[in-house]
Amino acid sequence: MNQNRQDIDEHLLLQYLLGNADEDLTLTVQSWLNAAGGNRKHLDQLESLWLETGKLTPVPVSVDVEAAWQRMSERISQDDIPDRKIAGKEKVIGLTSYRFLLSVAAFVVLLIGIYSIYRMVTNTAKPVELASENRVICDTLPDKSVVTLNKNSKLIYPETFNTENRDVELTGEAFFEVKKDSAHPFVISAGPFGIKVLGTAFSVKTTPENSGIRVEVDVTEGRVMLYRLSLGPEDTSSLILGTGESGTWDSGKAEPDSSLSKPPDGLYWANRSLNFRSNPLSEVFTLLEKYYSIKITTSNPAIMNCRLTASFENEPAHRILTVIAESFSLELQADGNNFHLAGDGCSK
Repeated sequence: MNQNRQDIDEHLLLQYLLGNADEDLTLTVQSWLNAAGGNRKHLDQLESLWLETGKLTPVPVSVDVEAAWQRMSERISQDDIPDRKIAGKEKVIGLTSYRFLLSVAAFVVLLIGIYSIYRMVTNTAKPVELASENRVICDTLPDKSVVTLNKNSKLIYPETFNTENRDVELTGEAFFEVKKDSAHPFVISAGPFGIKVLGTAFSVKTTPENSGIRVEVDVTEGRVMLYRLSLGPEDTSSLILGTGESGTWDSGKAEPDSSLSKPPDGLYWANRSLNFRSNPLSEVFTLLEKYYSIKITTSNPAIMNCRLTASFENEPAHRILTVIAESFSLELQADGNNFHLAGDGCSK
């Protein structure tokens, strides 16, 4: 018969779609499908229309909808395999190839995952070294914490903090302003000592001491734990320091020393701050002359007995002396870098 699309009865195509075709009809339809590319497209359109509406033109005499849906589902699954001619061996090969491709894709995804983990581990292990040499420097760490290094100091830290703790290693002196993160404590290694915080501001200084190391910690804000891992079976020794407290520990000693006071100029190198805690003006004036290259004189020796409690950060000398004069009812006179204070002063 003629193999053009118009020459085949659509009733025959319907029986073929419903799976009711015998061997002769099946061969007839398949020959028609192979005759022209448009024939396959026409059959697919008929099949789609029937699946969407349950109808075909011309309308079949009797349709078992439930059974038809089942047969259509099976045919759709079979047609997902490209270049299928007749159900059988070639269909099995197609499914095998499809499953093989899925296995390859899964393997590629696995390789990508392994590579990502490898990159994470290598990034964690790669250290960054920050060295100040003969100047004071300030830098921001990967967690947005800020560190100021004093001269001749060094800090080692990872490019990214991917571990449970934010671990850094310090040699020399540094002032830390740690970004708060309760899930990832900030831990500083300083020789045999460790300093552990969550979020606070403090300074750490390490200096050689005989054959060991001496560490000093001054807390400006928050709480800090200074600890040392014991060399024997004893538990780790530790010291908790709060705001305004200081602690020192020599590697040759079993226990640390704590103090509620620290030098007024302990952090001047980091932020130009002076923190006086009931210091006599004789000490205050000595520090002001040292850091501001000025000269201070008084009309009464009793002025030197007055004790000052105040904090200044990056303030000019004239401003500090004005506060002192107002606090103790003194008269201030200034002439360039020369300052003179007059008044009754304080008794010892």
